[in-house]
Amino acid sequence: MTFGRGIRGASMVALSAGVIAMVAGCASDPSQPATVPTFAAPVLEATPSPSPSPGTPLRVVTLGDSLMSGFGLEPQQAWPTLLAGRAHLWLTNLACPGMGFVVQGDCGTTYAGLVPAVAALQPQLLIVESSSNDFWEDEDEIRADTEDTVDQLRSAAPDARIIGLSTIWNDDPDVPGDTTVTSDALKNAVEKVGGSFIDVGQPLAGHPEWMQEDDVHPTPRGQRAIEQTVMSALQDADVLP
Repeated sequence: MTFGRGIRGASMVALSAGVIAMVAGCASDPSQPATVPTFAAPVLEATPSPSPSPGTPLRVVTLGDSLMSGFGLEPQQAWPTLLAGRAHLWLTNLACPGMGFVVQGDCGTTYAGLVPAVAALQPQLLIVESSSNDFWEDEDEIRADTEDTVDQLRSAAPDARIIGLSTIWNDDPDVPGDTTVTSDALKNAVEKVGGSFIDVGQPLAGHPEWMQEDDVHPTPRGQRAIEQTVMSALQDADVLP
């Protein structure tokens, strides 16, 4: 979602460099316990997860907006980090407030600007969520930019399983029609490159108590609701055990 403009965004060079440096620092001795690096754009931070189960954790990258980055909260309260802790994943969260396929976020780029970071990370699973930041943009541009970015992501991580997630709105049960536009654009783009699309519905709808004062960004309870919904959806789709 588009908000948090008062935060100073990191440049794309700094963002990519930070990601690559973190990857280099974590990709080391396989005998050491895995940690979960997570990046809450525009501030890059590493947050350890609970100890993973035996074996090598699945390498996962998440790409999205402020709902995914946990805007207004601690990085470890964002739903991807919660999911990583519960499913024992090796996670890098590349979400950035204000970002979409068309609209640049606080990190100074659209989703496409994070393709080099995805290439450096080489995830086994790439989860991409369409964003309400692209609401009210030209529909043809949304479809074209979404398709182009997903094509770039496929080329950058050819062995990754790509999962697209539908756009999540706030607690208002009256969901804007643009939700269908952005979600369908990602569905078509992901399926075109052999990925899968999952409609996660509106996990925040009808729960104003799960929203921060801006009525845009979820509280920790709202983030947990999103995580529980996404986790169930990924399990139902046989993406996670």
